[in-house]
Amino acid sequence: MTELFGQVRKLDVNSGLITLSVDDESIHTLQRYHNNDKQQTISIVVNDDNEPSPQQRKFAFALLNDIWSAQVGGEWLETVESTRRHFYNVYEYYYGLDFGEFSLSAVKGSKTATNQFINFLLDFAASHNIGLSVVPLNELETQEIKKWEYMCLMNKQCVICGKKPSDLHHLDTVGSGMDRKTINHLKHKAIQLCHEHHNAAHNMGAISFLKMHHLVGIEIDEKIANAHGLNTR
Repeated sequence: MTELFGQVRKLDVNSGLITLSVDDESIHTLQRYHNNDKQQTISIVVNDDNEPSPQQRKFAFALLNDIWSAQVGGEWLETVESTRRHFYNVYEYYYGLDFGEFSLSAVKGSKTATNQFINFLLDFAASHNIGLSVVPLNELETQEIKKWEYMCLMNKQCVICGKKPSDLHHLDTVGSGMDRKTINHLKHKAIQLCHEHHNAAHNMGAISFLKMHHLVGIEIDEKIANAHGLNTR
């Protein structure tokens, strides 16, 4: 058996035809086999470069260790390993996976599933007010930061350091003479900040502060408004 590599150029789902682009050497190899007048079977292994990154794995294990250290939960917190197995099992059950299907390993795991698992752990930590040994904004993939911003607004914890208590910080400028207590807050952008970072945001200005921490701000929806008792009319 000879292993060849190429790229999929066209995929016709109706006819089942796949057009591949391969190098000259691979073409000659295929031609040699084809000229033997024997039917050839080609096995295609898809690689989507979706294995978890070292940064993701390190962050996930740090979160598991923080949860174990906080001792918030049941008997499954006996060791870090038992904590890991418990959250693997809960994650698999929640997402309808087979037992043992999820893994953080570079061989078996995937970037997408690892991101989901990290958000799963962050949600648990936020819900139980567990202090984190790492700063999420420094560890999260770019596409996951917005989810963290939303989660912090809902759980009322600082988006920078995760501390409580914290306050909702408005990013939009309200017109002169308008009262934040009476305006309709829906679709106004906000982030959640502790006292220290709230002061820093005011001193730096919204644009500079967001750029420094790679934040985008979240439009206030009904759930956020209800959580903070904001007017929506």
